[in-house]
Amino acid sequence: MKTSKLELTKFAQLITSLEADTSDTETLLCNLNQLSTEELESVQSYFSGSGIRTFSKNFLQIAMASFVSGMSVFFFIKFQAEFLVFLLGMAYLLACILIFFRSTLKAPTKSFLEIAMNRAKYDRILSLIGIILDERYRKDFQNALKKTSTYEDDTPTKN
Repeated sequence: MKTSKLELTKFAQLITSLEADTSDTETLLCNLNQLSTEELESVQSYFSGSGIRTFSKNFLQIAMASFVSGMSVFFFIKFQAEFLVFLLGMAYLLACILIFFRSTLKAPTKSFLEIAMNRAKYDRILSLIGIILDERYRKDFQNALKKTSTYEDDTPTKN
């Protein structure tokens, strides 16, 4: 399922505004109460930590590129007498080097202190969203029970 660019832009603005409001709990709670249940669920899934961390992603790319580069250098030295293997080895080595530099230059890793501070903000947002969603789900459940109980009372019984 693809999401339109407009929806992604709105979601990004929502996330940015919620991150800015984390210092004031009352404002954050007011803004979260104004959101629909679907929006709260999407924000909760976004902040729940299911995404890939920048540091681990970069470290994995660097480790893989280093290993593959080392292996390609080994095969390059071992089979340098054959021209086709020489060309393939050079192309592969160049690709590994490009991946290595792309991963190191693409996104700088954040300091651990900054990651911890952001995690504290996200945990505050998540706890408030959890409270709001629990309350809304309880109200929806009570309303559903009231509807089913009035439906059962209105049905005629057979004797």
